[in-house]
Amino acid sequence: MHKMIKASSLFYAIVISIIIAIVSSSFILFAYTSRIEFDNQELRQRLNLNAQSGLNLLMSTQSLVQPNQSVIIDLYGNKEDSVFLERKLWGAFEVIRSTAIFHQQKIERIAQIGFPRDSTDLYSIYLMDEGKPLALCGQTKITGPVYLPKSGIQRAYIEGQSYNDTRFIYGETKISKNELPPFNPDLLKHVKQLLKEKRATDSDSVLEMKRPFVGDSVYNSFKNNTLILKQYGPIRISNSVYSGNVIIVSDTLIIVKADAILKDVILVAPKIFFEKNFKGQLQAYASDSIVVKEEVSFAYPSVLGIATDISSSKCAILFSEKDTLIGNIFAHQVMTDAYKRTGIRLAEKSLVVGQLYSNGYVEVKGNIHGSVMCADFLLQTPSSVYENHLLNVGIDQGALPNYFTGINLVKEFPVKHIVKWLD
Repeated sequence: MHKMIKASSLFYAIVISIIIAIVSSSFILFAYTSRIEFDNQELRQRLNLNAQSGLNLLMSTQSLVQPNQSVIIDLYGNKEDSVFLERKLWGAFEVIRSTAIFHQQKIERIAQIGFPRDSTDLYSIYLMDEGKPLALCGQTKITGPVYLPKSGIQRAYIEGQSYNDTRFIYGETKISKNELPPFNPDLLKHVKQLLKEKRATDSDSVLEMKRPFVGDSVYNSFKNNTLILKQYGPIRISNSVYSGNVIIVSDTLIIVKADAILKDVILVAPKIFFEKNFKGQLQAYASDSIVVKEEVSFAYPSVLGIATDISSSKCAILFSEKDTLIGNIFAHQVMTDAYKRTGIRLAEKSLVVGQLYSNGYVEVKGNIHGSVMCADFLLQTPSSVYENHLLNVGIDQGALPNYFTGINLVKEFPVKHIVKWLD
């Protein structure tokens, strides 16, 4: 007599079979997804390594990719791994781009590149030897190595203040030459190209603006062509945001209002004016003058520069009280008249963290955390004008932050550093 199987037992068997099937499928699915994730991770690592190799190549001393050029390299000759490499001059800096490609996948890295100061030749002051000594007054303090004329250094008495320290220089003193180290010719050429609107590449997108620069919000990735916003006549940038791979050009004047937001952009005009309380991070290049009103702040890594072929003392970069810049400032003039030199003026309570270069004069009434190189110092007081005098000034190259990466002002230094990552 056969025993009858209970219906509940059959139900339990079916449930257990379903559970086993679900668990088995889960294991299979987990193994499959793990394999896919492993393959994706391996692919990302492969692309990252290839992209980093491209960056390393661009930052090395190489001739494969020239400025404002791009190339595609088959890395291993297998027509599978390749990198797209590009170098682009970006004002006083350089933007490099490395895109690793494998089949249909890619990883891209873009960086702004600068140059560290030559650690074998650090200085706080390089003053050209014109036969006149450097005179210190008041509470001036110079820290770090200096290059001074053969006539040396002396005390002076100005505006009721004499030099009140027992030491002149807190650092080594060396003899300067009767001419400054020449300004970097490649940088000068590029800045003049910007000022003359002669771009080194034809891949830019030029847009002639017919309306005011008011109420805009413009961002352009460094993956795209450079966007050049050009206008004939004065430009007033107000209540607007301009960021990224953007150059703003005027043939006369650019005025930047305090409510403008500028990041990474380049301004180009004969004259540039920054209104009181403006804050931004940018590069600005002029052929006549750059005027900065009170309490303006330029974040790292900003650059202000003048390049002119005109002999005029009116060609200058003029700071007002309580201005701050972290970056570089330069003024270069083709000398035809020794009495009409371009220059840089830093007002009281102003601060520059970085490097200054002027083949004319520099007037310092604030502080410099970095270095200054000039033909002569100028000091203007209510009663007179003094040459090679410093009054209540602090200059210290040792106060320059470790993170600071500048530009090649006087020579090509082969080591390159990443200033910041871009997108």
